[in-house]
Amino acid sequence: MKLIPPTVIFCLLFCACAGGNIKIKIRPDLSGDLVLYQKKITKKPSGLFFGSGLVPTGELEISIKERAYKFSNYTHILPPGFRFIEFTEDKTQEIQLVVDTSQSSPLLKALEINKAEIDSILNEAKQRDDLLRFNTLVEFIQFEIQFPFAIKKVKFSDPRTPGEWTVRLDSAEKMVVNIPLHSVWNNEHQLTTIQIYPDSN
Repeated sequence: MKLIPPTVIFCLLFCACAGGNIKIKIRPDLSGDLVLYQKKITKKPSGLFFGSGLVPTGELEISIKERAYKFSNYTHILPPGFRFIEFTEDKTQEIQLVVDTSQSSPLLKALEINKAEIDSILNEAKQRDDLLRFNTLVEFIQFEIQFPFAIKKVKFSDPRTPGEWTVRLDSAEKMVVNIPLHSVWNNEHQLTTIQIYPDSN
């Protein structure tokens, strides 16, 4: 019987880790920084006292964890689930970001992304207007890459669902890629290659 209260408290407490952002900044010598941002949401059934006449009904906490790394050359790094390849073909320089987007991608484990937890967050967000913005951050893995040179064009090497899979230039040197988690879990694409063309002018 002594184990019942902790078990009840554990069941009432909701905690989940959401989608992740990967930010990479490359310097002119090709070294740089890689930072992972992971979002977490924790919900408790009751909150702190906030004055007489008020009955606390719940407390929700949204937090972001940051993990930072340094590298000496971005084409030499081998993080779980993605890598960069650089080559020249017919005098045209191309950089490729190759991402394992299969349902068994090691990137999901590295970012601590769990389908059941994401579904719980989305169900909570649908009930609350104040979580709609957080909701949009949950459903994707996002790469944000800052290059030390101008980029002319970025695109997926194979067709992807418009509006869900996105790759764009936010500025001449900054690329953003969004990978929808539902597509990864459904195993729609085993591998995703983003082609990046530096501006030679």
